[in-house]
Amino acid sequence: MLLFRKLASKERRKERKDIQHYLALQVVFLVKGPIYLVCISCTEESYQSLRVQLELLYGQMILILTKSVNRCFEKNSKFDMTPLLGGTDVVFSSLIHSFSWNPSSFLHAYTCLPLAYATRQAAGAILQDVADSGVLFAILMCKHKVISLVGAQKASLHPDDMLLLSNFVMSSESFRTSESFSPICLPRYNPMAFLHAYVQYLDVDTYLILLTTSSDAFHHLKDCRVRIEKVLLESNVLGEAQRSMVDGGMRVEDLPTDHGSQSGAVSPHLGQPGHTRESSDRFSEAFIGVGGPAGLWHFMYRSIYLDQYVSSEFSSPVNNRQQQKRLYRAYQKLYASMHDKGVGPHKTQFRRDENYVLLCWVTQDFELYAAFDPLADKATPFYLWMRNSWASLGIETVPIQTCRRFNRP
Repeated sequence: MLLFRKLASKERRKERKDIQHYLALQVVFLVKGPIYLVCISCTEESYQSLRVQLELLYGQMILILTKSVNRCFEKNSKFDMTPLLGGTDVVFSSLIHSFSWNPSSFLHAYTCLPLAYATRQAAGAILQDVADSGVLFAILMCKHKVISLVGAQKASLHPDDMLLLSNFVMSSESFRTSESFSPICLPRYNPMAFLHAYVQYLDVDTYLILLTTSSDAFHHLKDCRVRIEKVLLESNVLGEAQRSMVDGGMRVEDLPTDHGSQSGAVSPHLGQPGHTRESSDRFSEAFIGVGGPAGLWHFMYRSIYLDQYVSSEFSSPVNNRQQQKRLYRAYQKLYASMHDKGVGPHKTQFRRDENYVLLCWVTQDFELYAAFDPLADKATPFYLWMRNSWASLGIETVPIQTCRRFNRP
């Protein structure tokens, strides 16, 4: 304990080199007023990644207690907040576990459950109705994926708050057994004040969260939930959500190998200098096999404007937990490197090792992270496929240096 105090005091003085490594471990501190958070890691994650994780853990604590807990320490330096956090061990354990599989924890974006446009519109319309009746935020989620999110006028919900709120709900067994009305704090929205959350599971995976500033709004929110549930059942939103969970999301092997050929047209790149139909056929044969087109194994796409991301499902050859975790760590390091203010930020980055080729492409509109077969060529297969096929995913492309926008679903 004395060692931790000494190291933490150095962190306060920003002597980071003295605390990053201790023996074979990396030790990272986050000091928030009177509260010290410590991470001891042997995972070879970057300092930036570990610090973000500590920030999220601190945010989870604030969600439960609000930042006003600092006043308790100001009044009594020996204040013990353990009783206030009683029974929340599983909440923090769940969040820590998410650092090894949930991209939201480092992308600062949320993902949506794949649904037909009409289905999502039906959910959004009824949520908008209740938001207009005095609800601050109305959120319909299926596990960690958003079905629909509606806020009152000028109110916005940060993706980190979405992550912490969904983790709090999913990891608390009490929310599953009955409707609940609990005080919570959204650290990015207002770290000093409580909101009140009405939570009700509508089926085994799908739950509704209604947030309000009023502490006596339980009966109003209960009536709102009854209206919402009735519409969701009538429009079969809940059934479609369950089917989507079973079917899974986008798979790289289902992506088009040639966007132009879908309509019988000649692919645009065939008319470019140096490319013939014969060479295009050789390109397709060379890079279609395990995985998707151009040797693509997996990708994540983040819309900066929407604060949303979409990613492909894991499939062969990244089809076991160890391989998936390795790729997740690689993405995490790539993200930290791209956003390192000391040496960046960067627009593109290309890495190759014995496991895969990694490529990151960042513009003012989007971020793309992709993993390819380690034998894939550095430039030609990926950029040709990107130029001619990426629009089929909902992205309007112009010459490959830039990208316009990611269309709303």
